[in-house]
Amino acid sequence: MLLIFDVDGTLVDSRAMILECARRTFADGWFPHPGDAAFLATIGLLPDRMMERLFPDRPEPERLALAARYVEAVKSARRERPDIETPYPGIDGLLAAVDRAGFALGIATGKRRPGVDHMLDTNGWHGLFRSLQTAESGPGKPDPTLIRNAMAETGHAPEATVMIGDSVFDMQMARAAGVTAIGVGWGYNALDALSSAGAHHIVAGVPALRDLLLGLDRNA
Repeated sequence: MLLIFDVDGTLVDSRAMILECARRTFADGWFPHPGDAAFLATIGLLPDRMMERLFPDRPEPERLALAARYVEAVKSARRERPDIETPYPGIDGLLAAVDRAGFALGIATGKRRPGVDHMLDTNGWHGLFRSLQTAESGPGKPDPTLIRNAMAETGHAPEATVMIGDSVFDMQMARAAGVTAIGVGWGYNALDALSSAGAHHIVAGVPALRDLLLGLDRNA
């Protein structure tokens, strides 16, 4: 069985970095800051899609320029504080447990590959994931391409694949790909939003997720 994990809000707590980068992006007042809650609700989308959702009435070239600002802010923040994104408590143990149990692991994220590589380096997770689907891998969530790429790369069918994430976009992507969707409650979207987006299972904490995953048939 293939377990595909989202990154921001699922594996790592990037809230502080995201909000700081948003503050930098909107610092000069060119675009109004949409507010922390509204910005966090777009996490999971590619930056250009984030700005499209936040500012649908602004011209596309302006939105793309704003997205580029945000990307540069993320790069700067990560250079200044390499440890700014840390795993949620219990995630290291969860990943080790499902790896030992024989599950195939993958990542599907709106992060760019350098950010994912930084996460793998920082946490000693290199070699743990058999598939790394990043912003460069396809059109981005909620399009199902990232999941389909991971299934093709690892040889798993939809009925033997699970997507674990904290956003409505993760749940929508999983549903579109025909795989099981598990929503987690420690990220950036409310549990009722995940349920409305089609989550098959919802877990409030990491121990509950570990129990749920270890109860699946790893040989499926």
